[in-house]
Amino acid sequence: MYNARTLYNKRAEANSREVARYSRFIFNGHFVIFLTIAFGALMLQYSQLLKNLPQGIDYHLIIAILLTLVTLAPLRTHFRQADQVFLLPYERQLGDYVKQSVIRSSVRRITMFTVLCAVLLPLYHAGEYFSVNGAVMAFLTGVLGIVIGLTLRFPMMKLGLSNLSVNLILFIILLSGIYMSLDGSLFSGSVTLIMLIGLLLLIQNMAAKRVYPWQSLIEYEQELTQRQYKLINMFTDVRGLKDNVRRRPYLDLLLQDRQYNHDGMFLFLFKRNFLRSKDAFWIIIRLVVIGGLIIWFVHQPVIAAIIGLFMIYIVVLQSSQFYKQQAYQLWPQVWPVTEDKVVEGFRKFLWQLSFAVTITVAVIYCFIYPQHFYYALLFFAVMWWTNQQVMSKLKRRMVLLKD
Repeated sequence: MYNARTLYNKRAEANSREVARYSRFIFNGHFVIFLTIAFGALMLQYSQLLKNLPQGIDYHLIIAILLTLVTLAPLRTHFRQADQVFLLPYERQLGDYVKQSVIRSSVRRITMFTVLCAVLLPLYHAGEYFSVNGAVMAFLTGVLGIVIGLTLRFPMMKLGLSNLSVNLILFIILLSGIYMSLDGSLFSGSVTLIMLIGLLLLIQNMAAKRVYPWQSLIEYEQELTQRQYKLINMFTDVRGLKDNVRRRPYLDLLLQDRQYNHDGMFLFLFKRNFLRSKDAFWIIIRLVVIGGLIIWFVHQPVIAAIIGLFMIYIVVLQSSQFYKQQAYQLWPQVWPVTEDKVVEGFRKFLWQLSFAVTITVAVIYCFIYPQHFYYALLFFAVMWWTNQQVMSKLKRRMVLLKD
């Protein structure tokens, strides 16, 4: 027989074990090497930025915005669909369940906030004004803001407020408090905390007699779970990931080369699945845009080349998910073909997609660093090597499935 606290801990530990299991596949040898190189390159660029800080920029505001964004932590309740039936009679006993969710969510986010503070502290020190009291007050404001913000989320959801409105309220209050604290105003940070405590007491009093909005709570948790799966799915296959589909008529031109035969059918299916995927399509687009912005921002051709290699590597790994999305569905039974045809269709799709992404990244790099255009050849080498690794892994999996 579980009490509320034990039930939450059991569910949270199960989620942690699931993430840890996927982490073994994500942080393999070559990916760790890429992360190490990328981290070293960014730290080198960061140190050079600190030595030559451009004038006329409000770095306190930039630091405050970054810190405030990290304070907007999601509340992981781990509620499930069946809870609206089986836990409904026990709403009055779920106070410890919610408290445990606040505690665990706070610990995770405070850890992230502390790391970010340590990274941004040299930038704060190198600016025009540095204050030890200001740094300490900004840190305390952020930490207490995380705890109070997470405590606020549940009663605010009971009142029917949307997640966006909660984030907006917390962002405005915490941004002003952290920013003024960095400028050396201890009074402003204290006022921010008093405002948050007053808001917390008011909201808790208003929501005290409200029943649990089970449908909203479950949908919110499902959204957080899918977001977690999408992040993991950028590196390895994930069970339970749901992908929405919508037709984009302006991209139908890319499907005009379809061939309705055994050789071309699965290439067409993989391409259509990608072009009409709501989540995976935009993940690839976002990765390319972020990679292009970082290449432009670093102002170092070697570091930018390393970032470009890293982005191409991630894109190819992310694209490898499309095999299971089509090859394991009903199509092979409706139109029976050999497994070699399915694998060959995926190989062609993967090469076409990775080649298009590599061309885009190479053009961006050559446009920004025309004198070092020859580094772009490395992009194609990494694309070829990663494609070979993905296909060899896929073929080994098919052999194991046959056995």
